[in-house]
Amino acid sequence: MSDTTTTGGQGEMEIAKARHHYHELRVLRVVRETPDSSSIVFEIPPELAPVFEYQSGQFLTLQVPHRGKHLYRCYSLASSPAVESEHKVTVKRVADGRISNWINEHITAGDVVKVLPPAGQFVLGADDADLLMFAGGSGITPVISIVKTALAGGKRSVRLIYANRDEASIIFRRELDELAARHPDRLEVVHRLDIREGFLDEAAVRRHLDGCRHREIYICGPGPFMDTIERTLLVSGIPATAVHIERFTSLAEEDEVAGSGAPVRRIELTLDGARQTIEVREGETVLHAAKRTGLEPPSSCESGFCGCCMAKLVRGKVHMLHNDFLSEAELAEGWVLTCQSVPDTDDCAVEYPD
Repeated sequence: MSDTTTTGGQGEMEIAKARHHYHELRVLRVVRETPDSSSIVFEIPPELAPVFEYQSGQFLTLQVPHRGKHLYRCYSLASSPAVESEHKVTVKRVADGRISNWINEHITAGDVVKVLPPAGQFVLGADDADLLMFAGGSGITPVISIVKTALAGGKRSVRLIYANRDEASIIFRRELDELAARHPDRLEVVHRLDIREGFLDEAAVRRHLDGCRHREIYICGPGPFMDTIERTLLVSGIPATAVHIERFTSLAEEDEVAGSGAPVRRIELTLDGARQTIEVREGETVLHAAKRTGLEPPSSCESGFCGCCMAKLVRGKVHMLHNDFLSEAELAEGWVLTCQSVPDTDDCAVEYPD
């Protein structure tokens, strides 16, 4: 008897391995959501359906060619696996953004994009608790996925506070209106516009807490927006375990990554099938050392939660500063997040998947 079960003709081990690789997906269509945001709907071939299974609130990582190199960005899935068969991510323009602007201006139906399967831990809990959700701008993307799933089953009540600059900036306005009309007793959507009410402040957060102090709280949006909400919740006595925050970072140009101190470790790195030895300085991560050397390994969040930079440690030892992505089983197999991995021994060997 096999020690793995099969799903759709594939063993669990094969599916897990495929989740560590980029796959070419065709764009089915592009939907203009607002003047500065678009949704990209991907076609998932039947053979990849088990690999691209996801939970509401998770994201895809896209590999996009840019000026002779590859850049990587995480974009949340706005679709819900509970009620939709398609995989849809939504991308809002960022000032001087290299990838977000290119996607909004150039990507069209029929294009092929390399995509890493779904990941992320900003997901709906299983205890059927009521929800209080704060979204700012494009932070609505994972939030609406969670909202749709929450309303599709169970009896959860959802209060959503959605902040935008103005009316024209509201992403998914019609979809939110339709959800509220279908679930008037379970979904409350509160739109807050900066031009009308100013930025969300601590007093406003406390008002929205009324009657919701025992709910699970989800937050996604610009950094200052999330910081204000998180700070107010904590001083209001909301337990940190009830607060779920999704943070993405749009990285600046990364041609140079500084290190410090003299080289103290030498590691063997395999990337795109090519193997070479690089030096890692004291306190430096494998990813930063590789970039400083002039290599271009995959990376995105550099915070230990997207999984974009994962690689296999085949020799030696490292310690990870942070890990919000790899499971215990994956760690046991030797997978590491190179953005968080600092070598503990000489003669380490790390291999990025092809």
